[in-house]
Amino acid sequence: MNMTNTIGNPELDYLFEEDTFKSKRNKKEHQDLWKRYESTFVDMPKKGDIINAKYMGVISTTHIFSVPGLKDDIRVDTRLNETKYLKNCQTGESVDVLIIDINHDDFYIKGSISALYESMARQNLKALEEGESVTAVIKSLNPAGYDVEISHGGVTLPGFMPNTLAGINKLYDPSSIVGQTFEVMIESYAESEGTYIVSRRKYLQTLIPEAVKQLEYNVAYDGHVTGTTPFGVFVEFNECLTGMIHKANINPDWADRISDIKPGFQITFYIKEIIRDKFQPKLILTQILRETLWDNIKNGQIIEGSVKDVKQFGTLINLDEETVGLIHTSEMEKLKRKFQQGEQLKVKVLSVDRTSRKIFLTVA
Repeated sequence: MNMTNTIGNPELDYLFEEDTFKSKRNKKEHQDLWKRYESTFVDMPKKGDIINAKYMGVISTTHIFSVPGLKDDIRVDTRLNETKYLKNCQTGESVDVLIIDINHDDFYIKGSISALYESMARQNLKALEEGESVTAVIKSLNPAGYDVEISHGGVTLPGFMPNTLAGINKLYDPSSIVGQTFEVMIESYAESEGTYIVSRRKYLQTLIPEAVKQLEYNVAYDGHVTGTTPFGVFVEFNECLTGMIHKANINPDWADRISDIKPGFQITFYIKEIIRDKFQPKLILTQILRETLWDNIKNGQIIEGSVKDVKQFGTLINLDEETVGLIHTSEMEKLKRKFQQGEQLKVKVLSVDRTSRKIFLTVA
């Protein structure tokens, strides 16, 4: 029997070239047949779809997920990065799966749990507000910086931290932080490498205002040396703070051999002065608890001094071992005087700016 079909409209009946009394099939039978076809319609997912599927267990090296209407089950590798998200999953439980590949030749649907979670974590990282931090483990050190693992939303993502962003100051022992866990901030995302650039330094800077508030005078603090100059030693302490000990306030045992104090050297000290600054407070430290000229200097005071140096902006005057004042160029023009380095003279204090630690002088 020859037969011609019209497909796509359940209201149309099959037509036959002969047996005209049979040319119209029973409409109800045809509608029932169409409904059965629709109920067994094979859905075709697309790469990138997120599908809620029922976990069916493991076959060989594959986690199996079933979805009614799909031509095949969704298959997820049993590698550790996938399995860790399923360790508490029970058979029959519903799980969201990201479709990552469809093979149309052999036809199988490949999915991923880890890729879904990583995608969600990346979206969350993009949405971080200014000042928010994430946790990172320092995995290894290379010449340019550190390979790190960022933990966010239960997901681990690759990251990199340049040497210059590893601390408030240059680390005296770069390898000392390998294996440690820190709070860091996201600087940028290297899309070509799929890696986040992070900064521990930026995070530590956010801690400074509160750390300064907690400082107390006459309390001993411990820190380590980050560097030295002929006039003093720089010390890092309380994780995020840096201060300077002037050579006049260093322990007498070390005062004449500052150059022997190396980065990483452990040191005990006191807070001498906190100079407020709109950008970052300046901390003056000391190992010797005593009052100096700076502690008591007042406007109008007459002091013996010596010329330290003559600059374009004025003449610097040594008032004691750690205190320097300035006779400004405008004041020198009024005096109509020139000074020689090492010259002894009496000066009068015109004003004291304790915020910037500046003393302005004139000749007494």
